[in-house]
Amino acid sequence: MKKLMTIAVAAVISAGCFWAAAQGKNDVNLYIGGANGPYMSATISNGASIYSRYAVPYELYSFYEPCYMLGCGPTVTLDYNRRMLGWLTAGIQANWARVFGTRYYLLDNAPGVDVSQNIVEILPQAKFFIPGFRHFRPYGKVGVGIGFSLGDRLVGKPVFFAWDIVPAGFEWGSERLYFTAEVSLGSVNVGARMGIGYRF
Repeated sequence: MKKLMTIAVAAVISAGCFWAAAQGKNDVNLYIGGANGPYMSATISNGASIYSRYAVPYELYSFYEPCYMLGCGPTVTLDYNRRMLGWLTAGIQANWARVFGTRYYLLDNAPGVDVSQNIVEILPQAKFFIPGFRHFRPYGKVGVGIGFSLGDRLVGKPVFFAWDIVPAGFEWGSERLYFTAEVSLGSVNVGARMGIGYRF
């Protein structure tokens, strides 16, 4: 029985290695995500897109200053991965998101001032594939690293712990050029993320 299990494990590893060699060892992926985590955390906790750094109910925001009317753009992710085994890649992920808005000093009836904050993350990551799929390749992914807030600090901290978990994702296409989609939960992106990738 032990010998049979050893042969089975060796066969799976060998199949994974051949699969990796056939597909190339490196890949680069560019994703666009629709949900901006820092913006969502600020607006949900305050009940609206008018946000004050003071921990006060939304109904009382006009008694404090400054306050912000916030908006956000999409999140952008670029990653590079190096295949280690047939089912495992290791790489690095870079995330970018922008929160923008208008700052108001309501007590003085002053005009609003346009402000913006760029959020950048760098995360080492591991990506786990299910071997044996050729054109439709499911995977999961996890990354942890560090994030920075640049410009006007509207939400969050200047330096923070960054993380990104993908419980379900897939590649679809040829072995070189492919479409990719995933469900992401992290410190910047929350929800669906789609993009294109190239393996070489």
